[in-house]
Amino acid sequence: MKKILLLTLFIGMTCSAQESFMSNVRYSDSSPAIFEKVAEAVSPYKDEPAGNLMVRIAKQFLGTAYVGGTLETEPEQLTINMDKTDCILFVEMCLALTQTIKSGEPTFENFCRNTQNLRYRDGKVDGYASRNHYTSSWIKQGQENGIFREVSKELGGSRLDQRIDFMSTHLEAYKQLKDNPGMVVKIMQAESDLNKDTFYYLPQSDISNLTKGISSGDIICFVTTVDGLDIGHVAIAVEQNGQKNFIHASTNAKKVIIDKQTIADYVLSHKSSKGVRVVRIN
Repeated sequence: MKKILLLTLFIGMTCSAQESFMSNVRYSDSSPAIFEKVAEAVSPYKDEPAGNLMVRIAKQFLGTAYVGGTLETEPEQLTINMDKTDCILFVEMCLALTQTIKSGEPTFENFCRNTQNLRYRDGKVDGYASRNHYTSSWIKQGQENGIFREVSKELGGSRLDQRIDFMSTHLEAYKQLKDNPGMVVKIMQAESDLNKDTFYYLPQSDISNLTKGISSGDIICFVTTVDGLDIGHVAIAVEQNGQKNFIHASTNAKKVIIDKQTIADYVLSHKSSKGVRVVRIN
């Protein structure tokens, strides 16, 4: 009787924890159904290398609408929109799905948990400043958690001379930072932590040669020339006909596409991009 009672209490506590977590998730009505559809399509390939699975998942979202600013709703809360996306949220969504399918427990709740662990510092939602706003923060945390590793240096990359302070020097662009000095202090601390780190990148000057080492499923982070900002665009590498192309949520096409340009061609044709950083899923 005692064992039954303890088991009943344990199950009750587990259910309560699950309900509590999901009650704090803001998601579009269509997201659970989209998750189920994609999970069903790619689950037969769950034992493939993570990079291959990542590409399969990314292709499931071809044609998904590009929409910016979908996270900028107050109060700060884990927000899931699988029917619309921007560049970083697209990559994050595909990575969280890859983790979820690989785990052997492909549930929408697990997907949401994986997303939160990628998006927020230490996986905890604690106001606007707890979000990994800079892609470099996102990369740093993912590496520390063993989800992926940056391979820019081993691919022949050069040291990146870059200062990160765009948010704290452009407060007018962020409604959550206006008239909120306490929040600004937290953002400045995050920037200061990043500026202590050393980063490497594949520079534009030798991009055609260095991209040969990129593999399908690698996360491609286009380093921007904008002062104070680290990354201007993010995509997923895919090899097609011997070329290194990429899948991304395109601001020009206004949807998720496989770009006709190679990674190198994109860097060379965009004045705002001075090279790429490359992240490989473990």
